[in-house]
Amino acid sequence: MVSLFITHMQQVDKDEQSTKAPLVLWIAGILILIFVSVIAAAFIGSVNLFFIDVFKVIRHHLWGCPLAGVKDSAEFIVWELRLPRALLALAVGGGLAVAGVAMQAVTQNVMAEPYTIGVSSGALLAVTSLYYLGFPHLQNSMAISIAAFCGALAAMALVYNIGTRGTGRLSNHLILTGMAVSIIFNAASNYFIITMPAESSIRGVLNWMMGSLSNARWHNIGIPFFGILLSTVYFFRHGRDFDTISLGNETALSLGVNVVKLRKVSILFIALITGLTVACAGIIGLVGFIIPHVLRFIIGANHQRLLPISFLCGGLFLIWMDVLARIAVPPQEIPIGIFTALCGGPVFVSLLIRKNR
Repeated sequence: MVSLFITHMQQVDKDEQSTKAPLVLWIAGILILIFVSVIAAAFIGSVNLFFIDVFKVIRHHLWGCPLAGVKDSAEFIVWELRLPRALLALAVGGGLAVAGVAMQAVTQNVMAEPYTIGVSSGALLAVTSLYYLGFPHLQNSMAISIAAFCGALAAMALVYNIGTRGTGRLSNHLILTGMAVSIIFNAASNYFIITMPAESSIRGVLNWMMGSLSNARWHNIGIPFFGILLSTVYFFRHGRDFDTISLGNETALSLGVNVVKLRKVSILFIALITGLTVACAGIIGLVGFIIPHVLRFIIGANHQRLLPISFLCGGLFLIWMDVLARIAVPPQEIPIGIFTALCGGPVFVSLLIRKNR
């Protein structure tokens, strides 16, 4: 992954010698911010800790240094609760941002986002159906994650099959199909929520709908973390192709880009990333829509720059949104999706106003 980043940065810097800030400087600066943010996320929370204790815990688990004077509760909070959340937030936020960039590129629609193809509505329908039917062990996060992931992929398959039937290509017809399927699935999910007999089930579904990283632990973040990272590699390697298809299908074909294959495979990886995120963190809105647009205002629309910076900025953004979710109303935790909307929406609107001026 590191070698891919270095190769990618060197290539883009050769192509864009005229830019004010080379890609390598952007990457280095954001990586420093991410490192500081992960440490801060392990330190900040409803339970007050000493910074030196956080440092000792991390040093102990990474290099085997002694834990002199650190309570067992502090070690558990830092290593078992807060650090896994920060790393999962990095992967989820980055994955959603990259999926948003890719979705807008392959559909050539600036209003597209990862949830456009009905992934979130399929996951929601699967989860609400299980709660409604009263399946046992629903408090097990693994059962909910599996149901959400299966529902997300099933919805994607349905939308893709209907949206490309008779055309053989991806277009606005795919987006319209995704919107229609989402409306139907959301209506069914709302019916299940309204008619659920247990109030606790309703609360559980609502919390999942608005997103949360509270279930992140070392034993369950490996699959989503590395699955999202490996999926983003495909998009990093095809940044130039995304720039090419923005010139039009005929131009892209003349330049040797297999447009049909690129779009089909991209949709599959977008669905995989989105399915993994909703399975492990619920539905976290706006990240895949706002981050790409904000960065286009700042660094431009070159996908070779936009894709890696979107991943890092999306992860950085979600790390701090998770911190806010934990400390806003202690000891209660607020769903993270509320803060992504409250913080991301006004920033995006302000950028639009400045651009119009």
